[in-house]
Amino acid sequence: MHTFKLCSRSLTDCPGTSSQTAGKSAACAGCPNQSACATAPKGPDPDLAVIAARMRGIKHKILVLSGKGGVGKSTFSAQLAFALASKGKEVGLLDIDICGPSIPKMLGLEGQEIHQSNLGWSPVYVEDNLAVMSIGFMLPNPDDAVIWRGPRKNGLIKQFLKDVNWGELDYLIVDAPPGTSDEHITIAQCLQASSPADGAVIVSTPQV
Repeated sequence: MHTFKLCSRSLTDCPGTSSQTAGKSAACAGCPNQSACATAPKGPDPDLAVIAARMRGIKHKILVLSGKGGVGKSTFSAQLAFALASKGKEVGLLDIDICGPSIPKMLGLEGQEIHQSNLGWSPVYVEDNLAVMSIGFMLPNPDDAVIWRGPRKNGLIKQFLKDVNWGELDYLIVDAPPGTSDEHITIAQCLQASSPADGAVIVSTPQV
C-alpha cells in the first residue's frame, strides 16, 4: 500500500501517479510523494475498461455533492431519485458515502442484503424502476462504524461501478460524501472512462 502526503506543488506540474515519469521527472524533485509515486504501479487502470462496459447501459449520470455535512445532500439525492422514477424513468441510486451511509435508513431499507448472481451484485429495489446500492447493505449492524483508509474506500467504489448489475438505466444518481477527497476523485475518474457525469448538483446552506 502506498501512502501519499499533501504536496505543495502545483497540480499542473505533477505528471500523475500513472505516468511512466511519476517520481522521476524534474517536477517531482522535493515532493514528499516522490518515492511513493516512483514505486507505485504504472499505466492505465485495468478496472476502467470493465467499468466503461458496465456504464454503457446508463444514459445519464448525476453527482450530488456538498462542501460540508448535514445540508440535506442525501435527502435531495433520494427525492431526486424518487421524482425521476415517478416519471417512469429507470433510476439507480448509488451511495458512495462509505463512512456515513444514510440512504438505506432514509429509504427504509435497513436489513436488506446484496445478492450475487452470474451478472454481478444485484442492487436493492425500492420500486420496480428504482434500484439502490450502498455499503449500508453490507454491514452486519447498521450502527457499525466504517473506519477505512482511502485505498480501501476507492476499491469499494470501483466495485460498485464494475460489479453491480444496474441493467439499463435512464439515470444514475450518485450520493457522494461531503467535502472533496478520495471518493470524489475516484468516482470522477472512473466515470470518465466511459463518459463523464452529465453534471453535478451542489447542495449548500447559507452561513451566518
